[in-house]
Amino acid sequence: MDSARTYLVINSGPVFGDRRITFTSSAPAGSVVPLEVDGRPFRALLTDTPLNGGLLGAELQITYL
Repeated sequence: MDSARTYLVINSGPVFGDRRITFTSSAPAGSVVPLEVDGRPFRALLTDTPLNGGLLGAELQITYL
């Protein structure tokens, strides 16, 4: 069983400005997981890119209509 890892969204600027978005997930790298921020649903791609402080990178999957 995988343990949960902590992710930092690295492309949050277009939606959240300078706000730092972190979350935990036990899904493997390469997975797209649902994420809710301030009651708004998003999807994030989990990466295995290490960041400072033991965090891993995640990328919002943003679709513009």
